Amino acid sequence: MAPIAAPFPSGPWFEELVARATADTAAMERLGIAEFRLGAEVVGASGARRLFGLEFDGYDITATGPTDEAAFAPDVVFSGSLEAWTEMIGWIEANGPADSAHSLNGLSIAGVPFQVRSSDAMGSDKFYRYMGTLQAVFDAASADAPVPAVAN
Repeated sequence: MAPIAAPFPSGPWFEELVARATADTAAMERLGIAEFRLGAEVVGASGARRLFGLEFDGYDITATGPTDEAAFAPDVVFSGSLEAWTEMIGWIEANGPADSAHSLNGLSIAGVPFQVRSSDAMGSDKFYRYMGTLQAVFDAASADAPVPAVAN
């Protein structure tokens, strides 16, 4: 499979990411259900912010495209510079599923280069609680990254 053809960041890029991640429904079911809204915020060099929504509803995931934070009401916003986003995604595209230095957790745990922002503690908790599912979605940007199986 080739890298996602749509330019990043764009609604079509996130739609293709979700389509790839959910193509193997059995693999997604092994990861379990998730119930939350993730705002993926890309901060440009000028400081302009663009938010893209991912809505997790059980086993279903929907990319809502560019959205307004107030209207989308995400449980959590994962925010980073365009440079940080393209570094993470480029690494996944080239190498497969993220290693610890390129994972959502590894890139946000210290608050640099990504920040996890939520209006309440439950939103932040959901980000870390559903980390396996989130990472599997972003790992789908890889040319040949299957959704990982969870050991029982």
